[in-house]
Amino acid sequence: MRKILIYEYITGGGLINEDLTSTLLHEATLITSYIYQECEKSQYFEYDYFQDYRIKDDNFKKAIRIKSHKEIFNISLLKKYDYILPIAPEIDLNLFHYAKFLEKHKLNFILSDSKTIKLLSDKLLFYKACKKNNIPTIKTNLLTSQLKKNNKISLAKDRYGAGCSYIKIIKKYSDIENNNFDKIVQPYINGKNYSLCLFFNKNSYNLLTINKQKLQIDTNNMMKLTNLHVNVPHNFHPKINSLISLIMKSFPGLRGYIGIDIIIQKGKIFVVEINPRITTSFIGMYETIGVNIVDLIIKSKYQKNVISGKSLLFRT
Repeated sequence: MRKILIYEYITGGGLINEDLTSTLLHEATLITSYIYQECEKSQYFEYDYFQDYRIKDDNFKKAIRIKSHKEIFNISLLKKYDYILPIAPEIDLNLFHYAKFLEKHKLNFILSDSKTIKLLSDKLLFYKACKKNNIPTIKTNLLTSQLKKNNKISLAKDRYGAGCSYIKIIKKYSDIENNNFDKIVQPYINGKNYSLCLFFNKNSYNLLTINKQKLQIDTNNMMKLTNLHVNVPHNFHPKINSLISLIMKSFPGLRGYIGIDIIIQKGKIFVVEINPRITTSFIGMYETIGVNIVDLIIKSKYQKNVISGKSLLFRT
C-alpha cells in the first residue's frame, strides 16, 4: 500500500490564524468527507490528512492536527508520503504558493505545475492565454469606470476568486461597489452551465463526467451554485473532446484532477474557468460511474471511456 497525505486548505490548517467560518468551509467539508471515504475504500492507498485543531472529528487516527501554520510545511513529515494531494482555493494564490513549495523540495504531488496554476488562478491572464490559443472563452477586463459606457448586463468577479466566491450581477454602473480592487468584469452569457471532471496525465486525459450546474441570484444580485447534477446525459461529446484536446495542448502543465466550467449557448461552448484541483463536481464519482477518484492516481489509464447512465443530484 502506498501512502498519501491530503492537505485541504480550509479544513487542513490554512486558516490557522484566522476565523474558521470561511464561506468556503461548507464546500471544503463536502469535498474532504468524500475523499476520505474513497481513501477508506482504496485498493492502493493508506492515507492521512492535515486538520485544523479547531475542527471536531471522530476519525482522529488519520488526522494530523495542525496548530501552527509551519506544520503544513514540515519537510521531514511530507517526505514520509509517496504522494501529496493539495486542495486549495485560488484566492490569494494559495494553491500556487503551495505547489511552488512542493516543487522546490522535489516532493511528489498530484497537481498541475505551479506555472500553470498561476495562469489559471488569474482570470485576466487566463483570458489572455485562451485568446492566444483560440480557446472559446468570455471577454474579460479589469473592473473600471469604463463600465459607465456599458448598458449591458455584466458579471463582476474576484480576479483571483474560487468558484462562486464572488460573482455579482452588474446591471448599471451604480451597482459597482467601492471595494473593486482586483475585480474583473465579463459580459453576462445567458446559457446552460456545466462542469467537466477530468483526470490529466502527461500525454492523455480521462473525461469522467459532465455535470449540470444550477445557479441562482440572491437579493443582493450575487450568483451562487445551488444544485449540481453529476453525470448528466448530453449530445455534445465530440465538441467537448475537441475542446479538451485544445486545452491540453495549450496548457501542457495540467496534471491530476481538473474541473472545467463551461457555458453552452445555442450550441456554442464558452470556457468559463479551469480549476486545477478537485472541485465539488467530483463528489459522486463512485456512485455514478463506479470510479474511485483516489485510485485514479495509480490506474487512470485503465479507466478511460468509463460510461454509466446513472446520475446524481445534490444541493451544494
